[in-house]
Amino acid sequence: MSKYDQRGQRVDQQVNINFQASDRPDPTVLLDQGIKFLEAKSYQQAISAFKEVIEIEPSMSDAYYHLALALLKGRRPKILIRREIEAVDELLNSATVMGDSDGTVQLFRALVRDDYYNGNRIKNYPPPLVIDLVKTALSCKINIDKLRVLLSKLPMPDNQLYAALVAQIS
Repeated sequence: MSKYDQRGQRVDQQVNINFQASDRPDPTVLLDQGIKFLEAKSYQQAISAFKEVIEIEPSMSDAYYHLALALLKGRRPKILIRREIEAVDELLNSATVMGDSDGTVQLFRALVRDDYYNGNRIKNYPPPLVIDLVKTALSCKINIDKLRVLLSKLPMPDNQLYAALVAQIS
C-alpha cells in the first residue's frame, strides 16, 4: 500500500532536493577573468576582479600576486608614490604568507623594492632588504614561465636586478 503526502504525491516515489544556488561566483573563474583583464591592460576591471577573489577566498595567493601586478598599471615602480609601493609590497608579502612558495613572488617583491627605494635613492626603508628577498627567492623553486611573464610586464630595463634576471632566463 502506498503512502501519500499532503499534496497527494506518493511518498515512496518522491524525491526531495535541498539545493540552494550560491550567489558567490567561483573564485577560480574570477581569477582567470582578472588575468584576462590584466593582459588586456584593463587595470581597473582586473583590480576589481582580484579584490573580489580575495573577498571570496582570502587564502588564494595568486589573487594577491596578480592584484599587486594590476596595481602597478603597467607603470614602473620607481615613479609611483610610496603609498602605492607599500600597497603592492604588502600584497606580495601576503601572497608569500598565504603559502606561495614560488620564488617569482619574492623576485617580484625584490624588483619593486629595488626600483622604488634604490632607484629613488631612499636608503632607510623597512625590511626586508632587496638582497634578502633575492636570496630567499633563489632558495625556492622559480617558475621560469611566470618570471618571463612578470618581466614582460615590468617596464624597467635600466634596473640592474631586472637586467640580471632577463639575462638569466634568456
